[in-house]
Amino acid sequence: MSSNKISHLNNAYTRNKKIRSAGLMKARKKRAIIIISFFLIVFTLFIVQIIHTKMQTQKLINQEKKQTQLLNQQKAERSNLRLKVKQLYNNDYLEQLIRERYYYTKKGETVYSLPGDVSKDVTQN
Repeated sequence: MSSNKISHLNNAYTRNKKIRSAGLMKARKKRAIIIISFFLIVFTLFIVQIIHTKMQTQKLINQEKKQTQLLNQQKAERSNLRLKVKQLYNNDYLEQLIRERYYYTKKGETVYSLPGDVSKDVTQN
């Protein structure tokens, strides 16, 4: 059997139905484009927000590492300073320090300076 035996009526009802279905298809396509565009915009905003948050997190992690290193340096310097303060209470060390920096001598001692001898200056620490 061939399908040529079926013919479509070409009257006002069928023409109106075709026009209505074509208009309905246009409206559906327009609505689908609007919905898809909306979701793409929202998805893009979420992606941008996630990337921005990751960048801020990485920045904070780097800052934390730097601050931790600085804290460790400060702790080491603090312990060195505490050690120096503790040594200043030792009379032998204090006497040696005063002799080296300020060229103090005991009674009857003579200080000889040799050409290759480099001692710390009074202004240096």
